[in-house]
Amino acid sequence: MNLIKLIRKQLVADTALTVIRADQAGDIPKLPYATYKVIGDRKGIGQDDVSHVNKPDALSETRIQERNSTISFNTYGTSHDNAYEVATQLRKWFEWRGSLFLDEINVAVVNLTDVTNRTTFLLESYDEKWGFDAIIRYQEIDEHEIDYFDKVEVEMKLGR
Repeated sequence: MNLIKLIRKQLVADTALTVIRADQAGDIPKLPYATYKVIGDRKGIGQDDVSHVNKPDALSETRIQERNSTISFNTYGTSHDNAYEVATQLRKWFEWRGSLFLDEINVAVVNLTDVTNRTTFLLESYDEKWGFDAIIRYQEIDEHEIDYFDKVEVEMKLGR
């Protein structure tokens, strides 16, 4: 999803925090860092907006659909408290610092969950992490052209 990559890029630029996609192979970044994962993407409320524009050699059809996407963030810090502070900073970006950027790209924040402790126990130690989910609303726009036809052949049969 290009939209999520765009949001991630701006989030990194504004916070100077390393933010990577969760559940992928690779080296673990230097602490602190955050991971993101799209855990849901669904059609929003309402009907699609479909419009047509006549062009010289085709008919252009545009469909606009409201979508909601849930993005889950986890933060990993140098300590339990640091992971919490990083998660809080990241969450604040969605409600304050990043709001102008999100407005520019026509994204609305529908809901932000509370920052919660998501620490897990791994064999002999703890993986200290805090996280939250962000639900965003955006418009998906699909455009395509429909070819015109030049002539129609009709066969008529007279009834009895």
